[in-house]
Amino acid sequence: MRKKERKTKKQTSPEKLAKILDVPQNMFESYSQIVLSGNREAILDGCQGVIEYEDDFIKLKIGKQMVKFTGQNLQIKCMTGENVIIDGVILSMEFVE
Repeated sequence: MRKKERKTKKQTSPEKLAKILDVPQNMFESYSQIVLSGNREAILDGCQGVIEYEDDFIKLKIGKQMVKFTGQNLQIKCMTGENVIIDGVILSMEFVE
């Protein structure tokens, strides 16, 4: 029996996207993406570092801004390169400078 092949979404790099849209490449230099799965998980692409980390809030640098997650039992579940997964009960998310 053959296994079904799983199709994965192919992400477009900022360089390819700039070429496709015919815009300057530096337009996407601080490109970041945040995906929320309900109020239990947040996945960030484009994170440049952890600014503050406590049980009830996590502040991360993304581009020229910072994003602050507030909640309960927050933890960084995984951090690889510029990708971060935050786990816990997320009560709010705000962009701060």
